[in-house]
Amino acid sequence: MKPLNEIRISLFRATHRSSNAHAFGSSSPSKGKRLLGVVAMLLGIAVPGVLMPSTARAGAPDSGRHDASAVARAREAFLKAMSSHRPLVRSVATPLNVPGAGATSLPTVNWSGYADVESGSNTVSSVSGQWVIPYVQCPSGLYRYQDAFISQWVGIDGATDGTVEQLGTATQCFEGVTYYYVWYEMFPGGTVEEGTVACINNNVDCPQPGDFVSASVTVTPAGATKNYKLSLTDFSRPQESFSVTASCAASTCLDSSAEWIVERPAFELPFGFQILPLVDFFQTGFFDGKVTSGGKTKTIEQFQDGPVYDVQMSDDSGSYWLDCVGQSGFRPQLLQTSDASACPIVSPYKGSFDATWDSSF
Repeated sequence: MKPLNEIRISLFRATHRSSNAHAFGSSSPSKGKRLLGVVAMLLGIAVPGVLMPSTARAGAPDSGRHDASAVARAREAFLKAMSSHRPLVRSVATPLNVPGAGATSLPTVNWSGYADVESGSNTVSSVSGQWVIPYVQCPSGLYRYQDAFISQWVGIDGATDGTVEQLGTATQCFEGVTYYYVWYEMFPGGTVEEGTVACINNNVDCPQPGDFVSASVTVTPAGATKNYKLSLTDFSRPQESFSVTASCAASTCLDSSAEWIVERPAFELPFGFQILPLVDFFQTGFFDGKVTSGGKTKTIEQFQDGPVYDVQMSDDSGSYWLDCVGQSGFRPQLLQTSDASACPIVSPYKGSFDATWDSSF
């Protein structure tokens, strides 16, 4: 385990009132206290001022058990949205030009985080990262039954091509209930939900906010095919951990990029594609993000085989940011994309970065 000063998890105890008139048309109730205590959980020590996460928060929609039919509907909706989700969809927002920032602006409507993209003959052979499943505030009031998502993952491909080899966690607000998932996706297959039978069938014994997660994708060439190993460990709930292997034709899966992403699914419809609302996650992020390319393992920002992209998520009109990497302060803000200082272009620090929620759609 890394020394305590190397574990870049934000430990905070903040009361956050979300006034989401721009997101849901009415004010949301108080979020209550966001209490992560992750280091305390990992080290088994008491940290002054930091409490262990609670599974219940006042003012949030019911996150308890539902009958089996409701759970089945939620799971069906989750798999449908995630299995047909698009890779990176570029935004019409103008990329920001910030010389010397250590990263390049890449506005999208469905991703935020970072992508290291190959520009030479090297390919990505592994990607890894760690994160803490965030607490969320589901829509309330008139929007109580509005479906909303956050998917948090690491993966290979998708930034510049149509294949994806990825895995992670996800949170879904469905019919007023919160659902948590662990999953993977390996091209050309759809999203596969992992976890316990009790979680999949009854929404119990599932991943929870505050769980400490590590995930990786590793690829090994094997002639005309490539073999992939996708592994996720939930240190807080080991029963949710999994590891799978799959293969892909070398001419199809190009291993052209590595990603550390917060996503709201954008999926195909006959008349185009639909983008689901980004659930209010307050703040999340990744740490210890690493990529192996050309036989060398580096942190996200140390990647030298091509550009390091600061991926920014905007609304579908490209007018304002839905969440912001490296945002100063925790309160949600309506950050206009026309304001070059609203969402700064920043470089990760030792493979770590924060993402702050600002709006849902």
